Amino acid sequence: MVATVDEGETGGPDSIVEFRKANDSIGLRVVEGQFSLLSRKLYNVFISSAQKQQRPGVNAPTDDPSAESYFWIPLQEVVKDAKYNSNDYETLKAHANELQNIRVEAENSRMWTSERLLSGVKIFNSHGLKSKGGTVWLGFSFPPEVLQMVLKPTVYTRFSLWYQTQLRTASSLALYEVCRRYASSPSHVTNRGKWEGWYYTITGTATTDKNIPEYKYFKRDHLVKSITEINTITDINVELLEFKEGRRVAEIQFKVHLKAQGTFELPSVPIINTEMIDRIVALGVSRDEATQIYSTYDEASVKAHLELVETRQKQSNTQPLGSPAAYFKTAIKNGYANGKPSVVAEPVPPAPAKKKKSLRERFMIARAKDALEHYQKLSFEEQQPLFNAFADSADKSLKPYLKKGLEMALVRNAFGDWLATTLWGQPSDSQILDFLESETDE
Repeated sequence: MVATVDEGETGGPDSIVEFRKANDSIGLRVVEGQFSLLSRKLYNVFISSAQKQQRPGVNAPTDDPSAESYFWIPLQEVVKDAKYNSNDYETLKAHANELQNIRVEAENSRMWTSERLLSGVKIFNSHGLKSKGGTVWLGFSFPPEVLQMVLKPTVYTRFSLWYQTQLRTASSLALYEVCRRYASSPSHVTNRGKWEGWYYTITGTATTDKNIPEYKYFKRDHLVKSITEINTITDINVELLEFKEGRRVAEIQFKVHLKAQGTFELPSVPIINTEMIDRIVALGVSRDEATQIYSTYDEASVKAHLELVETRQKQSNTQPLGSPAAYFKTAIKNGYANGKPSVVAEPVPPAPAKKKKSLRERFMIARAKDALEHYQKLSFEEQQPLFNAFADSADKSLKPYLKKGLEMALVRNAFGDWLATTLWGQPSDSQILDFLESETDE
């Protein structure tokens, strides 16, 4: 289902009416499903639209009796308010459906609640569901308890949809909502809690998923980037506060202040870059997972890791990737293209010899360096069997130094030679001559 969208001009923070979001619904604990950037934005658009209409059925585009229990909004208006600069309505529909699959838990001093965020989603086209023309409407309904929280919040924070259109990652929007709630509080600090709990809140990951990164990677990939984006774009300044137990960070909280002056108006950016998603899919990732990955990481990081994998695929002198999709997911999760310190130290060039090394020696040194660079790009699970195989076959004189790993030049150089031979076999005369020509070209 594709229709043409007329993109309106980007307004400032006062160009979109504010909406009220109940404080109890900010920073909800997800127990099923996962928030993406677009699903977070869509949900806020739904809340804003429902508060304007105040009751379901007001804009029902069809006389079907079931339509009376839904709030309705033209899909073009959803696109405008979410700044979804794409006419790919199928992806938009998929993210609306994603909201139905998210189950959250909330708890206060008197009550514990487990709810779905949406109880239903409908798509209606005045010219027929499969038609490329007509007016497309999106209908949505809330569970009873959520509906009361949406229409008549008692303790709430005011938000403008404009600021959410400027934020580029789901983590940035989640952290902004939590911190904006505390911007006008006397203490100007959020609650203090274990960083693992904050990880689930900020990333929108279900608490049942125990496969979370170390704190230093959570800080690098989510906290630092989100805080920088929030401080640059929105109406608040956020500062991370860390609390340690011994040498490790155990708890965190955030200090929040409203900015003294309004922020400069910035152009909105597309949430979904379908060309980028197509490149992820080409690696063997499903389109749903590709969209989720794109929405989770900032576009620059996605692009850098795509280029990393695509370049790796084009290299003719390395072993082909068994699974480009798995390699890409591992690479972006661990930040291989983001300057993450490598598990293996960079190979150190050998000390200058008194006499010029032979052509074969120079070739073997260069090939060992290439092998080590290849090894550094592998995941830990891929690296470990290789190093273990090297250790099993290593000369007895080298065994006492193996426990120091590749930090030791002696081990690193021996491993580089072994890995190059394991990957590419014994060098041929033609390969050595080709290397001589490349040296001459340089």
